[in-house]
Amino acid sequence: MGATRPCTTRSQTRENVASYTAVQLAATIGITRAFGYRITPAALLAGAVINATTHAAIDRGALLLWLARKTGKTGYIEHCQAVRMDDDGTLTREVNGPGTAWIELDAALHRVIGIGAAAVTTWLTTRPGARR
Repeated sequence: MGATRPCTTRSQTRENVASYTAVQLAATIGITRAFGYRITPAALLAGAVINATTHAAIDRGALLLWLARKTGKTGYIEHCQAVRMDDDGTLTREVNGPGTAWIELDAALHRVIGIGAAAVTTWLTTRPGARR
């Protein structure tokens, strides 16, 4: 079976980010309109760009490892690994698949950036002079 990380190549990362961004944009537009709000196109685009570019950087791994080193979390990543059994019974250790610290830190970073992107989108939509 090998590594379970979904974004190991650039094309896999692009596909993941494109589908994630499309669903996120559709949900954002649908939910805000259902509640009677209109997001300016510039604000919507800004939030989507923040999420898409950071999502790609995080999923490729270098950014996450850099942040882990800067915050002293590499020990957590190295310690909390998963052991998987292949079809032939061979055990392999994974540092970045489901059940690992990598996935927990990845998800947390995505949430923090998502909140920041939402804040930027909201600020751009509600600031004085924004088209409504």
